Amino acid sequence: MGLCYCWSLVTLHIFFFIAVLIMNFQVALLVTLVGIVGSAPVSHKPDIMDKDTIEQAHSLISKILEDIPTVHTAWIKSRSFTLGNNTTRQLLLNLKEKMIPSAPVLQNISSSFSLETCLAHIAKGLQLHLNLLKEISKSPLLVQTDQVIDLQAEIQDLLFQIKELQNQAEFDHSQQASDKQSHTDVAKHLTSEYLTGVAAHLTLQQLQDFSYDVLRSILSIRSMASISENTNTVQLWVNAEGV
Repeated sequence: MGLCYCWSLVTLHIFFFIAVLIMNFQVALLVTLVGIVGSAPVSHKPDIMDKDTIEQAHSLISKILEDIPTVHTAWIKSRSFTLGNNTTRQLLLNLKEKMIPSAPVLQNISSSFSLETCLAHIAKGLQLHLNLLKEISKSPLLVQTDQVIDLQAEIQDLLFQIKELQNQAEFDHSQQASDKQSHTDVAKHLTSEYLTGVAAHLTLQQLQDFSYDVLRSILSIRSMASISENTNTVQLWVNAEGV
């Protein structure tokens, strides 16, 4: 009986020791997570951006990228214009420089390229391409198609979501060019069916390139928002544990 009692006591001590080790490991892990997440280069105010707004922006830019080739096929009949063709890019480079304003450059979000700058560039680029599509689609030399109208609506919706994110992060976008202030000079180049087709092709090609950059930026913003959310969650755990 005495031997059984001693064995039970030893077993109880072993389980208690294991429980203490597990608890200490959990506390250490929580502290480590706080340190790692807290030291990550998270940009300004991603935690107060609404996740649904970010997801809506992600859904819209994905839909835009999906619809651009469809619009190109329906709108432009010349077989010599192909999206993503490097040879076509080089042949039309000079015309592009004369006809189509370049899109704003999007970089990885960092201390030198802030979240505020990123959203401002996205908004500016969306407005640019929206205006280009509107002006080119007015030409009687180009096929009128509902797909172009739908694409314009998607870009307009995405522009609204980006401005919502700017508002949520309390970024000042009052200085951004309005629709009326940012018209392009593309209309003066639409003097023939060929040049009108070139302008439409170049606009869709640049919109596609820009949209891929926008997609990467939105995915980065979504990741930063998730990191911020995890940081807050871990901090609550740490506080609950009394660390």
